[in-house]
Amino acid sequence: MDNQYRIINQCLQLLKQSEMPTIKKLRVEIQLIQMKRLLLNDALPSEVRSGSCGEEVFEGLLHQMKGICCGGYDGEALSELMERISGMLSILGSEQASPPH
Repeated sequence: MDNQYRIINQCLQLLKQSEMPTIKKLRVEIQLIQMKRLLLNDALPSEVRSGSCGEEVFEGLLHQMKGICCGGYDGEALSELMERISGMLSILGSEQASPPH
């Protein structure tokens, strides 16, 4: 989890340095902060942290953020990023909402 949290912080740092319009930055930033909040939940199952939302998923997110923040923030690339983040949020959030076994 520490590495996933660190990757989200890297994404936020990239976002701050990007030339992306402010409103778009804010939309992405809100989603990333929400993901950080979900990652801090101790009840998050380890299979989520290592499987469906494991490190390689977060590394992919970071790679995508680097591409967008280095000038590739056209509508389609940003939409794909937001879809990816939404998918990750729903995985993390649904695991939190499910009752303990």
